[in-house]
Order: sequence, then structure tokens, then C-alpha cells
Amino acid sequence: MGRSSCQRAQPIGVCVVWMMSVLLAACGASQTAPPLPESAPPAIAEVHGPIGDAGLRGHALWDSWIDLADLGYDEQEYFVSGVAEHADDPQQTAPYTTRIIVRRPQDPARFNGTVILEWVNVSAQFENAVDTLAAHPLFHRDGYAYVHVSAQAAGLCCLPLLTPKLWDPLRYADLDHPGDDYAFDLFSQIARVFRAPQTADAIDVMAGLPVQRIIAVGQSQSANRLREYLNRVQPHAAAIDAFLIHADGPTSKDYPRDPAVPTLQLLSEREARPEPPTVSHNYRLWEIAGAAHQDYWVGAHQIQAQSLRALAGIRQPADADEQLDQRVGAYGERLDVGQFACVIEGAQFPMRYAVMAAIDALDRWLRSGQPPNNGPRFAFNENGQLARDANGNALGGVRLPPIAVPVAQYHADLCDLGGITIPFTRAELARRYPTHADYQCQMQAATARAMAEGFLLPEDGTDLMQRVANARSRWNQAGTPDDCATPAP
Repeated sequence: MGRSSCQRAQPIGVCVVWMMSVLLAACGASQTAPPLPESAPPAIAEVHGPIGDAGLRGHALWDSWIDLADLGYDEQEYFVSGVAEHADDPQQTAPYTTRIIVRRPQDPARFNGTVILEWVNVSAQFENAVDTLAAHPLFHRDGYAYVHVSAQAAGLCCLPLLTPKLWDPLRYADLDHPGDDYAFDLFSQIARVFRAPQTADAIDVMAGLPVQRIIAVGQSQSANRLREYLNRVQPHAAAIDAFLIHADGPTSKDYPRDPAVPTLQLLSEREARPEPPTVSHNYRLWEIAGAAHQDYWVGAHQIQAQSLRALAGIRQPADADEQLDQRVGAYGERLDVGQFACVIEGAQFPMRYAVMAAIDALDRWLRSGQPPNNGPRFAFNENGQLARDANGNALGGVRLPPIAVPVAQYHADLCDLGGITIPFTRAELARRYPTHADYQCQMQAATARAMAEGFLLPEDGTDLMQRVANARSRWNQAGTPDDCATPAP
């Protein structure tokens, strides 16, 4: 990207010697000595599009399965191209053409100024925008723009069928990814598109919306890549304003480099490790008790909705998403045969609430300069394993209301990335909460506490309490608000 020699991660001593030689040469030269050459500006990807209805299928792979216009959003796919540097050798470069899918508010007054860039997950050898699926209610209600970034080669080609080059070879004929060694610089160049000065011949992917903040997000495999990007690239690229590192595998929480920008690491039980985290004014850690690495909410939106759009071209009105959200947003408060079915439906703990709270916290951090709270740490036994109560639920960590006032066992460590949810029997529910009103009262208190601590957003607290109200059938007695009692052990 045209950086000076000292900007190419040279040892400090080399840079000091170089700078001293420049200064000494300037002092010994005449006043008419020519100025030092300026460094080239950072590279910015070139934008092509929007792609529109081109190709065999007439729409983008992994575009929204609902009509976002119903929600006041535009959605467009663009191709982006340039020449990227190799991660380990900046002198080695390669051309690339990849793609982005941009969703933005139609009304400029609705745009909150923040763009979410998701480095989409490719663990399954096709693209899965996990954090978009988890947090889309937040994006739409608060006016975020959010972007699907095809940063890695596996997401573009080839097997299985659900990769662009095979899914629509005509539409995506121009895509050409040189390999993941170039993905970091590619990602930086794409991020800069959203702040690039607009010229007469430039394509404005934001349609004039003024971008003030860029938050990069990624889950699991893509979080691992973002973590490496944060450590290796962000200090000199400075293309991102904040990072959500979500469930980045069994990696350390002790970052080798003080994060250059606000960073929130969001972990499920699968990533539980007892080592102490990084201590930095730019780093916060939330460990979510009860949460599995992969949950039913995300899986259902991918399999029951996004995949149908990809395979059959079916697009639904926006209220179809509301109906799906209601159906798959349970947390164990009602019985469902799928709760025992591992990755099909098992992990019902609502990690989405924490994802949305984390993104909101990063956005507020950037706006105000005030960081969110660190979450309480998981509790561990003498063997370094995650400690659990008599029901098998995790101890410690951020305790959202469904685990603070439990109605189920959340076995997040079973079924590998999945997990199972085992609702308490009616007898156990009655022992803990003699009436539905008693349970409702305790959940209300836990919800208020989680909102006050910043781990649950008010709109999601309302959603949760509506689900609590709808769980009346699990109790023999309805009760009254006067039934509130001390929580059972």
C-alpha cells in the first residue's frame, strides 16, 4: 500500500537510525534541498456495480431472505477490486476481485452513522454471516448499515454448491480471490471504501449517507481472522474503529499487543479458559454463561430462511422474519422435541441478546469514549474446568436472565459446537417458582439488573419478558405479583 520502510513493521532500532539519518542529512544540506517524498495514500478498493439482477438467478447469493424495503432498507451487491499485499511480505502483491453486500437505511435521518463490516464465516466452506443473523433486529431498529464482506477464498469457490462461482457462474465470473494470505489487506481496502472522498466518477456504496464509525465483527473462524488482523494489521492500517471478536475458538484472552482501538471479546462456554485476560483501556471481555458456540437462533435463520432464498429464490415480506423470530427465539421456557436434537435445535440459550448488547456497547464506546463494563469471569474448578451447579448450568460469567432465573439446563459443552437444552419438569418448576407470577416477578428483577449492567438492551428485555408471559402453560397456578418469593436454591 505504498508505506514507508518504517511503516513496514521494521524493528524500532532500524526506524530510529533511519529517522536520524534523514534529520542529519537535512541539517547538513543547503536550504534549497528538495523535500522528502510523501508516502503514497493507503490503497482503497475500486467499486463496481451495483450488480442488480445480473446473472442466471437474478439476485445475490446470501442476500436477505426478506424484502428489506418493507423495513426502509436498501440492499445492493457490489464487486470490489484492487491489488492486495501478502500478509507476511508486503512486497508480494496480487490482484483481487471480491464482493460486498451493503444494507443501508433508505431515509438518511434513520442512519445512525455506524457501519458494521462482517468478515463472514467460511468454516462450512460457504459463507455464513453469523453476527448479522444474530443481531439483525438491532441493526434495523437502530439504523445501522451492515455489510457482508466476502473476505476469504473458500467463501467464493468452489464446493459445495452454495458458493458464488458455482451458484451463479455468469453473475460471478469476474470474482477472483488470490488466497487468504491477501485477505487482511483486502479487508482494509474494502473498509476504506466507506470513508473514501467521493469523486464524480466514483460509486458511492452508501448513497450519500455520512459514515462516522466502522465496527468489524466476526464469529468463530472469522473471529480468529479478525483477532489476527487486530494484532498484526490494525496498528498500521487504521481502517477499523472497533472490533467485536466473537467466540474465537480456544484462543488466549491475553492479546500480544495492546488493542489499538476499542475491542470487545464475546465468548460462549466453549471458549471458557481460566487464564487472565488482557488488561487494557481498549479491551473488554464478556463470558456468557449458558451460551453454546452455535445456537438455534442463528441455525434456524440460516437453514430455514437464508438457504431457502439461496436454493429456491424465495423472498418473503418482512413480517415473515418477525414470525420466525417468535418461533425460534425460545430459551427453554416451553417444551419442544427439537431441544434434544443437538445442532438441529438444541442450543436455545439466547446468545443473540449478548451479541446485540455488545455491538451497541461498542457503538456507544466510540460515540462517548466511555467503555462498557467488563463482565464477571466464568468460575472454574481446581482442574481448570468450567464449574457447574447441581443442574449442570455454568457458574460465574455474565448471567442473562434465562440462566439467572433458570427454567432449563443448558448443556453448551455437548454435541461439539451445538448443545442441548433440557427444560425443567413441571415439578421442578413448581418447586423453584410455585406460580407463574412468581417466576415472572423474578425474571423481571433479573432483566432490570442485566439492563442496568449493560448486558441486555431494553428492547430485548421487552422481548424476553413477553416470552416469559407466554410461558404460563408450564405452571398449574397463575398466581399474582404478590407471589414473589426468595429464589429457590
